[in-house]
Amino acid sequence: MYAYIVFPLRFLIVMFFIVLFPGISYTQELQPSDSLAATLSAKENEMFAIITGGNQAAAEKLIADDYITINADGVMEGKENTIKTLGKFKGSTAQLSDRKTRVYGNVAIINGRAKFYVKQILAAEIFYTEIWNYRAGQWVFIGWQGTMTGTPSYYPVIVTGVLLIILYLIIRLIVKKRRKRIQ
Repeated sequence: MYAYIVFPLRFLIVMFFIVLFPGISYTQELQPSDSLAATLSAKENEMFAIITGGNQAAAEKLIADDYITINADGVMEGKENTIKTLGKFKGSTAQLSDRKTRVYGNVAIINGRAKFYVKQILAAEIFYTEIWNYRAGQWVFIGWQGTMTGTPSYYPVIVTGVLLIILYLIIRLIVKKRRKRIQ
């Protein structure tokens, strides 16, 4: 008899809290609406265009004052230093793939993979995480973290070529020295 009274009472208490505090159970918007996804994708493309174009004035507007980055090379810096170093990416291009966007209230997180090219030569391939915040009616860029996926596939070919050239030069030097001794 006790179980018949306690179970409905517990059920009513739980239902009371669910009805009273419905916002607590909401945690994230798993799939942003099509318009929000398009807006965030456009902001991401704008950010990559600013960086690969070295556009410091546009970066000032897009990047928030509390921006923090941890780059694939292990360097952590804020907005000021990031904007100072934009020139080193000028002329590169980025190919993005494997994008996933999640929205948590006024914060959006975009994960993906990027391949960076300099004159059609793959310079780096990274996994990245971007953090965007909706402030004062616009999305601003507040965070970046990049992780190298490994060395580009042509690096071993270059290293092997350089080592073969060095080996050739060493053998040639040895042969010349032996010829001089014999003469």
